[in-house]
Amino acid sequence: MALNRSSARTDIGYLSRRRKPVRQPEPSPPSSEPAARTHDVGAGRPASTGLTLGPVPTQSVATRAAAGTRPAAGAAAPQAAQRPAPGVSDRLFPAPDFGSVRELGSANPVVRLNARQSAIGSLLVAGLRSVAWEDQKLTTGAQHADGLHAGTSVSTPGNRPLAGLQDGSGIVALRHIRLLRRALFVAGETPLTVAVFDGAAAAVAARNDAGLRSVLYVVRIGAVLELRTEFVPADAPDAAIWAWFGFTMTIPLDQRVLLR
Repeated sequence: MALNRSSARTDIGYLSRRRKPVRQPEPSPPSSEPAARTHDVGAGRPASTGLTLGPVPTQSVATRAAAGTRPAAGAAAPQAAQRPAPGVSDRLFPAPDFGSVRELGSANPVVRLNARQSAIGSLLVAGLRSVAWEDQKLTTGAQHADGLHAGTSVSTPGNRPLAGLQDGSGIVALRHIRLLRRALFVAGETPLTVAVFDGAAAAVAARNDAGLRSVLYVVRIGAVLELRTEFVPADAPDAAIWAWFGFTMTIPLDQRVLLR
């Protein structure tokens, strides 16, 4: 017997397909919250920092680069560009040029050599009784006009004395002025005469009006020499004068032991 497959069978109920009804979503009423929020932001109230579900606005390349250079929150502000440290010559107080003052004394105690005068030839001082020196390594020595030595001598790379006495005059080798830290010339019974290679010169009286003995204090400041006149008791020995200015004689080493 042929079956009619075009009609639905009602005799077998458990084989039938049941279609579940689809529930339609209920339309929600329009909300006025976006309009109110827009009105609040426009009025100057801070925007919410909560989660934003809307589309993220795109930034240009220039905007992202500028944002990357901004300091982080709480970070210290970048310091202003530091100015270069002033040179030694910029920190010096004004002083007369060497050669512009004929005589150094109580009225004009200080003169300063320029860089050229401080680097060429020798500084010659005539009329002295003794000279003391100190190099950059604090090696200290002295020499008296009578030929007596104290402390340690300092030699230049050319095997010449950095400072000392030669033919009765004090001398400082200015070619190696960077090795010198300071020197002290004690006047004898005649005025001191100070000169450099270009003819500039100055004189220092052996004693001032009060009868005090003159000493010439030479100090290197950077690449220039500064000369200052000081006064000490006339009867003070050289060792005491050196100690007053802080010259502590360096004990010399026995070269015979070093050569063995």
